[in-house]
Amino acid sequence: MLAYTVPTIRDHDGVTMTETMTVRRAGLADARAVAEAVARAGLDEAVFSWVVPDEAARQACAEAWVEFAPAWVSGLLETGEILLMRDGSLAVGGLSVWELRGPGPDESTAPVDPVEAQRQAAFLDRAYGRYAPRMALVDELIAARHPDREPHWYLQQMAVLPALRGRGLGGAMLRHQLDRADTDGIGTYLEASTPRNRALYERYGFRAQGEPIRLPDGGPALQPMWRDPRPPRTTTGG
Repeated sequence: MLAYTVPTIRDHDGVTMTETMTVRRAGLADARAVAEAVARAGLDEAVFSWVVPDEAARQACAEAWVEFAPAWVSGLLETGEILLMRDGSLAVGGLSVWELRGPGPDESTAPVDPVEAQRQAAFLDRAYGRYAPRMALVDELIAARHPDREPHWYLQQMAVLPALRGRGLGGAMLRHQLDRADTDGIGTYLEASTPRNRALYERYGFRAQGEPIRLPDGGPALQPMWRDPRPPRTTTGG
């Protein structure tokens, strides 16, 4: 468990109470909890709502994520890590998925692992059904813009349960991973899916990279953003 906490406020019958949320890295044993948190927190996410415009179909997709949780989470942990925000009852209040990417060919032109491609195709078909081509298009457009100039952390997704939004959970996860990136001297990359998210990331030092990735048919504009590592803090004697 990581030694980082963030206070959150919950109002019970008019009485304000302080609750501590703890950040820790997820393991494979957390696969179901991760998938359930994504399912609960992601139903109103901008890109997911475009990929699957029907609310009932989105709920069915979320159930498929839980079904595929072990394979899905195992694949994520091979290339990065998942941060969980838990409260005192160990319930997951939010999570963020980070991939460590290295320099090399763009994903859109890199050789395809047939086993991984088959696993991904099966997941897309089961999770998204007739909307799978829309999800595949999102993946293709994002991959075409992904930077390959240097090693970096990539924020694949971040989700906070609706009841806990606006209480600093996302910022806590960002601060933790950005501190790590600064210590390692590597950059951080993401796509902001809403103006509100973009404003949050800008407060943490991210800057827009080129034009937004515009999804067709009135879909959201995803703004690629990059943050250079900051030098370690130094102290001087008085």
